[in-house]
Amino acid sequence: MIGILVVTHGQLSKYLLETASMFVSDTALALAITFTSGQGGEDLEAAVRRAVADMGATDGILALVDLPGGTPAKAVAALIPEYEQLEIVTGVNVPMLAEALMYRESMSLSELVGQAVLSGTEGILDVKKMLQLNEDM
Repeated sequence: MIGILVVTHGQLSKYLLETASMFVSDTALALAITFTSGQGGEDLEAAVRRAVADMGATDGILALVDLPGGTPAKAVAALIPEYEQLEIVTGVNVPMLAEALMYRESMSLSELVGQAVLSGTEGILDVKKMLQLNEDM
């Protein structure tokens, strides 16, 4: 099974994982890692390193982070040379995380990366515009 790491600024990662568990019951091998004020980038990188090493995900790990270029993204990216089966997608949201959890047993890691990007993007809608065009959400 592919492991899922959600790494964000503040408590967002915990709340995203908690919310996604309302839609997907199996959150085994899914961890939330927070980056709090006062914490250094080295501390976060060490926490991510421990999580990756302890996870035991045999089919790879997909890290979902909040901001491209942010400290969480950089902390995970620092591990890529050591972990060939580690992928990162930025812009984490509930649709992205829920679908990553749903499809991680039936897709390869590279397929799951594509699905995460697609579902995250498709989960962002201009509702007022859709209603004006009489489209369904």
